[in-house]
Amino acid sequence: MDKNTIDTDIRTIIDTASDRILAPRPGECLVCYVHRQLSEFGCNGTRRFALTFRDQTAPRATALLDRLSSLGACCCDGQIILDAFTLGPHPWILDPGPFAEALGTPIRIVDVDENMRIEDIDETQMTVKYLCCKIVRRGSTQPCGNWVRQSGRD
Repeated sequence: MDKNTIDTDIRTIIDTASDRILAPRPGECLVCYVHRQLSEFGCNGTRRFALTFRDQTAPRATALLDRLSSLGACCCDGQIILDAFTLGPHPWILDPGPFAEALGTPIRIVDVDENMRIEDIDETQMTVKYLCCKIVRRGSTQPCGNWVRQSGRD
């Protein structure tokens, strides 16, 4: 193989992996998608993941950024999770396994008794579980049943 062929093969592998990681999953809601991407890549102070979701899943949702701003997520993807939405009372959370790892986003769950304070928690008291989207209809930018609006928001 020559260098050009190897470079092309490497580029194909990287592009395929990037598409698989960055693409919204079938039926995945906006908030689960943003949560998954933030877990993997962090927030860079923009709304790149919300825009990617809209462009790939719901291109007609031209008012999405205005709606997110009205919910408290005016500047970046992180605000969608921190200020606009929070996990509801019954999110779909699975124990580790091939099914959960293929469908879900790793989240850390604290397993402590009622006498512990947040400052007392260490890594040994956290377990990894997987948050799986409860699925929305194609073209929707609404959150799935895992998420509720933060209190105090319209």
